[in-house]
Amino acid sequence: MLNKLLFKSVLCMFAGATLFFSLNDRAFSQELDSEATVEENIPREKGLVVKYINADLDSIDKAFAQSEPLTIELQMQDRAFPNGGGTVSALEVRGVHNGDRIFFNFKWSDKTKNDRIIADHLFRDAVGMMFPLDIVTISPDTPFSPRMGDRGKPVNIWHWKADWERELDSECGFEHMEDQYPDMFTDYDFHTHPLHFHDQEYHSIPLISGGRAAGNLLSQPNKGTTVEDLNAIGFSTLTTQEHQDVQGQGNWNGDGWNVTMYRSLVTADTSDVQFIPGVETFFNVAVWDGEEGDRNGQKSISTRWNPIKLETVKYLE
Repeated sequence: MLNKLLFKSVLCMFAGATLFFSLNDRAFSQELDSEATVEENIPREKGLVVKYINADLDSIDKAFAQSEPLTIELQMQDRAFPNGGGTVSALEVRGVHNGDRIFFNFKWSDKTKNDRIIADHLFRDAVGMMFPLDIVTISPDTPFSPRMGDRGKPVNIWHWKADWERELDSECGFEHMEDQYPDMFTDYDFHTHPLHFHDQEYHSIPLISGGRAAGNLLSQPNKGTTVEDLNAIGFSTLTTQEHQDVQGQGNWNGDGWNVTMYRSLVTADTSDVQFIPGVETFFNVAVWDGEEGDRNGQKSISTRWNPIKLETVKYLE
């Protein structure tokens, strides 16, 4: 009798384990990277014309008003784990250059401003723009992933972050825990010599903050920019550049975001996309909605490349 019960128990455990791993394999296989479709390697016909207008940052809003917007439809990221997003259905983008700098403007609807990620349940609003690093041809015969680039076909990504925008104007260049929890207290508040303790704590930050000590840009206060300049050669290869060249500014008006990113047309960094008036390249975009928990691969994306061409410079006679 005992042997029969033991045999049935082992049989049930084996069947359960087989079913568990079978289902998990199926579930995980649906979440892992999938092949790009043929359509994803066909750029859209209508692209963005970056107008030449002799404007600077102070007059850039008037310049954007003279340029035609390109509306790009977005969907959830469904190709690589962790996927999700899709709550932002469309993005409007404009482009202007003055022969020295290029400016991009992005507008999208977002009823909730999420620009603080000081707690682990908070996520930022953000927008990303991606370019092939070199002059390329994109077609089903010459595929180039519109999502994060490919091995051997790197991309340059500009990532504006709402929390970096908030921190830029914050005291010391970063948010304090007291900003999120104004009534909080710590055991150290009752220290016999609180000023001395806090002074020691402040000066030991480079030693106890591993990210800051390692030079991680995301851990640094006073970053001096609201845009992270990155490169990638496919999923899970996102890398921060050592030299940050892109600047940005963003405003939330109660209904959505208005973000501008700008940079010199040409830089000395070989990891940067270079813009040449009269020459066509491509770009793609993604938007993160912090209120919906978007982060990393969970985002609203465009699944096709968009052509972009800079007007030639009109020299004064």
